[in-house]
Amino acid sequence: MRNFVFFFVAALPVLTGCGAFDRDENVSNEMVLATFNLRLAPTPESNMWHLRKNAVGKLVLAHKFDVFGTQEGYLHQLRDIESATGCKFTGVARDDGKTSGEYSAIFYNPKRMELLDSGDFWFSETPGKPSKGWDAACKRICSWGKFRDRLTGREFFFFSLHFDHKGKAARKNSAKLLLSKVREIAGNSPAVCVGDYNATVLSEPMAEILSDGLLKDSKTISKTPASGPGGTFHNFTGIPKFDRIDYILLTGGFDVLSYAVLDDSAADLEASPAKGADGGAALYPSDHFPVVVRAVLK
Repeated sequence: MRNFVFFFVAALPVLTGCGAFDRDENVSNEMVLATFNLRLAPTPESNMWHLRKNAVGKLVLAHKFDVFGTQEGYLHQLRDIESATGCKFTGVARDDGKTSGEYSAIFYNPKRMELLDSGDFWFSETPGKPSKGWDAACKRICSWGKFRDRLTGREFFFFSLHFDHKGKAARKNSAKLLLSKVREIAGNSPAVCVGDYNATVLSEPMAEILSDGLLKDSKTISKTPASGPGGTFHNFTGIPKFDRIDYILLTGGFDVLSYAVLDDSAADLEASPAKGADGGAALYPSDHFPVVVRAVLK
């Protein structure tokens, strides 16, 4: 593997569900938090889901994710990840608030985390119901969960989101709504907001969020230098197209020990992906690199 020295294990473990997440509780109370745009799978393509799903599951297990947000996943993709890792997920689909369309689901290791509460809201003028907001091209959703860390007993909130890819006004207003909702839902409790913001760090939506002061960019507050590529979207090439658009943002109450963008390929993960009809195989788990941090609650 490349660029992940901060928590790389010498060899991939035998992958037997969330048992692979087990830790020596006397060593550390750190949490591994991540965001991962899965790339949707509604139609056949050269990087079809069945060519990538093994690599996705093995990546989650190899890096020992405790809680991670996903974007673009359809229900069958989420079920595959659940089956491969032993993780559980919370969230609803954006189109109908049930199972139709993409999710911004949150997965968690139930051996480490207990889900206490959960909910969803839409980035629109009517956030309480499935709806498209402002000039957005699609309905956009944020799912959240309240968790208790079984190791420490501490509680925190976790939000997984996906901003619109076309609507400039939608992204700006989604940023404002996110800040309002985090304050409303999490109150003074520690919170993590992960996702595909479809915005580079110097863009108006990110400036709106980061200038507010509630949420901090995990990359800039990490106690160790960032690892991995600078960008996160690579369109299955392994080469980022531009600066990052996927972020892990946190409120006060967390120390970020390390930050990385993971550029594992399917070959790195020894995933042995299935061959497509043309004999090809997916080279990467997704068209986005996952972002991951090790963090502790202060």
